[in-house]
Amino acid sequence: LHRLIRRQRQMCIRDRKKAMELRNEQPMVHNCAQTIMCAYADELGLSEDMAGAIGSNFGGGMKNGSVCGAITSALMVLGAKGIDDPAKINQFRKTIANNHEGNINCVDLLRVNAAKGGDKKTHCDCMIKEAIELIDSMENK
Repeated sequence: LHRLIRRQRQMCIRDRKKAMELRNEQPMVHNCAQTIMCAYADELGLSEDMAGAIGSNFGGGMKNGSVCGAITSALMVLGAKGIDDPAKINQFRKTIANNHEGNINCVDLLRVNAAKGGDKKTHCDCMIKEAIELIDSMENK
């Protein structure tokens, strides 16, 4: 059991590290959704190109400020991993919303962040890390 927990923690650290490497490429070419999809590509049996293509239209809240791309891509990853129980998915959504004053839409998350003096990239990077941590914690349940 301890080996399994240690392995899962190492995978979470690896996924966050890969995600931040992708986000820090210059010029930045991965949106939030693509970043998460690419971080899990190998694990999901996808090429990084295919994972990026799948996430391409989900960044920026489906390119129109709707549900945050980090959230939607995390839900895609959870589904691909066989985690699709409505109660678990609702708990995932509630956890993220509770962490952000009830907000899950990109436009609202960014508005609140800007009002607090935050910059967009740092905020989005934190959303990516949070989503990855939640994916990994749900896998362990």
